[in-house]
Amino acid sequence: MITVDKFGGSGITYELFEWMITNIPLGSTVLELGAGHVSTKFLSEKYKLYSVEDKLEFIGKYSSNYIYAPIDISINWYNVASLKDHLPSSYDCILVDGPTGEGNRYGFLTNIDLFKKDIPIIVDDTWREGERKLLIDLSEKLKRSYVSFENFSIITP
Repeated sequence: MITVDKFGGSGITYELFEWMITNIPLGSTVLELGAGHVSTKFLSEKYKLYSVEDKLEFIGKYSSNYIYAPIDISINWYNVASLKDHLPSSYDCILVDGPTGEGNRYGFLTNIDLFKKDIPIIVDDTWREGERKLLIDLSEKLKRSYVSFENFSIITP
């Protein structure tokens, strides 16, 4: 059963989950950067989920299509070749929630050409300075506005 107390901590908040189930049609395909105990578990129950993950211990825990992409220390982000080879050809939403650690997600912007850009892009943890910078820079690059909530923000299509 999905209850509010199962969310938060290092995982997505219930508010983010609720926004998704209200705004992204159930059964849609979601690309998640950063698999976890909360997001992957609950999103895989509602969506066709692809989860990019750099830690082997998270691979295969839930009903997701996992994409193993170790961290490339030269760019402090996922191995780009792993992503190019395994990203789905179509998806309806992106959740940027990894790699773990503040400021480690900026590689999403520098590698934005790997991803669809005409869909909602959710950036989690935008209360942190590094993720807030990613959000603002991404919004400017894509020339799209965003809406912020307490813990996350959405770049609108």
